[in-house]
Formats: sequence, C-alpha cells, structure tokens
Amino acid sequence: MNQYIKHYQKEYEARRITRREFAGRLGAAGIAATAATSLLTASDSVLADTPVKGGRMRVGWYTHSANDTLNPNRLTTSLDFMRAYQICSPIIRYSTKLTAEPDLATEWNASDDLKTWRFKIRKGVEFHNGKSLTVQDCIYTLNRHRGDKSDSIIKAWLNVITDMKADGDWLVIELEGPNADFPMYLGDMHAVVVPDGFEDFDNLVGTGPFVLDSFRPGVGMLAKKNPSYHHEGYPHVDEVESFGIGDTAARVNALLAGDIHITVRVDPKSIPIIEGAPNTTMANSPSSRHLTFAMNSERAPTNNRDFRQALRLLIDRQAVLDNIQKGYGLLGNDTPISSLDPYYCPEIPQRDIDLDKAKFHLKKAGMDGGAVNFHTSEAAGGVQSIDMALMMKENAAKIGFDLNFIREPVDGYWSNIWLKPDYPIVGSNWMPRPTADLRFSLAYLSQAKWNEAFWRNERFDKLIEVARGTKDGPERKEIYCEAQQLMWDEGGSIIPLFTHWLDARSTTLGGHRKHPVGEGDGFRIHEWGYLKS
Repeated sequence: MNQYIKHYQKEYEARRITRREFAGRLGAAGIAATAATSLLTASDSVLADTPVKGGRMRVGWYTHSANDTLNPNRLTTSLDFMRAYQICSPIIRYSTKLTAEPDLATEWNASDDLKTWRFKIRKGVEFHNGKSLTVQDCIYTLNRHRGDKSDSIIKAWLNVITDMKADGDWLVIELEGPNADFPMYLGDMHAVVVPDGFEDFDNLVGTGPFVLDSFRPGVGMLAKKNPSYHHEGYPHVDEVESFGIGDTAARVNALLAGDIHITVRVDPKSIPIIEGAPNTTMANSPSSRHLTFAMNSERAPTNNRDFRQALRLLIDRQAVLDNIQKGYGLLGNDTPISSLDPYYCPEIPQRDIDLDKAKFHLKKAGMDGGAVNFHTSEAAGGVQSIDMALMMKENAAKIGFDLNFIREPVDGYWSNIWLKPDYPIVGSNWMPRPTADLRFSLAYLSQAKWNEAFWRNERFDKLIEVARGTKDGPERKEIYCEAQQLMWDEGGSIIPLFTHWLDARSTTLGGHRKHPVGEGDGFRIHEWGYLKS
C-alpha cells in the first residue's frame, strides 16, 4: 500500500494527474479522505518548491524609452541591465551575499601584489550563433571598454588594465596598480561577454539563458530559452517578454489584472493593496540602492559649496523614511555607503533638516531669497523622488527660497535631462554595486563616466586609488572613511535615502530570491523564476 501511495504522489507531483484524480485513486484504494487530504498537502508543499518548466514570463518594468539599448557599453537603465543578463553572461556573477561566484570563469586567483589576475574560462560554452567561447572573446569584450575611443560607461574601471593575454584556458589580466576587488568589476552587466569582433548590438548574441527573438526600443523585447545554457537546469520558462509601464498606478493595475507576472518600483502606498489582493504579493528585499539629487558642481549657483550645503539641510530624512518610504529603507547621509556596509563610518554625524543653518549657508552663498530650478521624474527613483523634491520645495519656501521644482516625463528622462550640464539639480538613483570601490568609481571619481554632479576632487580620487591596493582591514576602512567625510563636507550629491527593492509579483510566479544587487531579483528573475500555472 505504501508503494501505491508513493506512486500516485509522484504522479501528482510530476503534474501527470490532477488533485481530483489523486484523491479519487486513493479513495478507490480505501484510503480515508482525511488521510488523502494530508498526503495532498504534503505533495503541494513539494510542488511549491519544485520549478515548473515552460510558459512565457511577462515583466512590466518601471520605465522604457526610444533609447533602450542592448549595447553593453551603453546600458543606462535597469531595464537595459536585465536584458543584458538575459542574452549574455559575465565572467563572474554576484551572489546574494555580494561575493563573486563562477559564471564564464570557473576559478580565479591573483598575484601577491594584486596586479596580475588569472581567470579560467569555462569549456564547452557556445554563443547563440554556434560559436564556441574562447579566451579571445573575453579579451575582445574587455577591450571594448578601454582606450581613448571607447564610449563605455565602465571605461574608468577597465582602463586600469595594461595588458591581457591567453594562457591556454586562462585569461591573464595585468593591472597598472593593485586592486583587491578587481574580479567584481567583471560581474557588472556592462562587462557581459560577446563574440570576438561582434558589433551588431541591435541583434545581440551572447551565451546567456535566453536567445534574442525581437527587440524594439521603447516598445519591448522577447527572448526565448537557450537550450544550451551552461548553468544546468536553468532557465525554467520558455520565453520572457519585457516592456516598460511608466505610470506607477498602471504597473500595479497590470499586476492585479494578471497582465504581468512581476513589476518593480512599487509605490509604498500601494503595498497594502498588493498584499490584500488574492493573486499578488510583495517580493521586496533590502538593498543599498540610493536615491540622489545631483548638484552640478561646475556651474552657478550649485558650484558654490555653501549653496550645496544649504540644499542638503532642506530635507527631513527621517520623515522621508517613515512617511514616503513607509519604513522600507535606511537613512542616507550624502555618501553611497549605507549602514549595512562594512565600510560605513558611524563617526560622521547624521545630517538632518536644519532650516536655520540652511538659511545661514544660503546667505553666505549670496542666494538668500533666490531661486534655482530642480528637475526630477519618476524615472529617477519612482514617486519617492517626486515626493522628496516637493518636501524640499516646501521647506525652502519656509525660509524665503524658491526651489522651482520641474517634474519631467519618464520617457526620455535619462537621455534628455540626466547628465546634461544645463541643469543645476537633477534626480537620480543608483543600484547597489557590490563593493564600495565600484560605488565610488562609477559616479563620484572625477573622470567617472557617470559623474552626474560634475564634482572633482583630487584627494578623493587618490583615496579611492589607494584603497584598491589595500587589503580588507582597519587601514582600508580608514581610507574609505576619509573619502566619505570629503563627500559629506564638499560633495555634489544629496543622498537622503537607501531603499529596499519594492518588487511585486503574481502568486503564480515562483523562484523569487532576495538579491540586494538589483530589482527583479538582481535583474535575474528570468533565469530562476518559473510559472506555477
């Protein structure tokens, strides 16, 4: 009898018979209904943890535009990031604990001086066009990010490479200076590997879990399962369709209606609605993603340090966390290092709202009673970015200053407003890169491609360079603390808040993992997510 029961349990768990058939067959064998129900419950528990194969996952992202791209050098939005990881693979990948894990490289090591790194490239991997992966493909890919003519977002990171060569299956990389974090550079979405000589980025080819089927910037992308993916057992779904829904309420409504399986950047005020609906739930997770307001440090009036300090004092950070973010986050203190980070410096005072001091700095800057334009959008950080800007505007008015808030449309914000020198203050947000070095290097070094505040400080640049060659320990933390103090005193960024990832999903979507590096499960829900029905 036990073998009989186990047989039909396996049939049910393999979805070859229905619940009704399972109960009926056990009933025909004389097994009591209560016992059959108990067995069904046990099998349902197994099913809940067993990925289902097949189906099309529909992903409704928070933004899209005609500037969507699959060119790894030019990825700008997190929708671009997710799509790059769908089609391509990096040399290493980030774990949920923000450590380096194998991907196209199976192992790696460094010389004692941390200037020579060796990566063993996985054998038997094929690109979607049938070409076998080689070390030369990795060299070509990384060279696209180097040199004076490169248009890469991560050019400043990879210009530290002085030489690359193949040594059998090993990729050997020489650096101009020591860098203890270098492998983490190679997990970034911009560094995903393409075939040697490849240039047709509208028809991207990679080694990732999905093969590109169609791509229309500003409209959507469809990708189909790669049957030869090198991570055995993944992906689970046959297809992934991704598109943007710029309006926050429309995204939530699409989820509630069952039109999409997952969405991101949920307005905290919508959480009770999502949690209260029968077929949707939150899929939130902690992170060090930070919302920012970048003040152009190379043009008046934001090139004045006192004026920047005044603006930083106009925001009630605790109220932002409690009322705007509904507690789903951490206080920010105008550096990209949150209190979750091992290099966070508690010695630096927590900046708070102080209208009297703000008025003092405005007068010192010659801006008392003045005005400045302030541009942001939902694209820059969801409705939270809008709400924070409105809070600052109201507080500025209390001391006679006109913070002229201009709400920009979602479509085209990143290409038309952000990083443009004509705008004194713009909203932005930053993904929690897995190391302090990557966070500082991406947007705060003088020569960083994404130096959105146009802030340049030689001492800060030198500190980050020295930290790269310093192994983990008290000395490295001291270096990073000085860098944070410089940003707090003189920097061009207002960073009031670190947010949790506020993703929401259909209950029919399984496989969700809490990944701190990015929304949509670290931009990889397509890889390990599955549809339950």
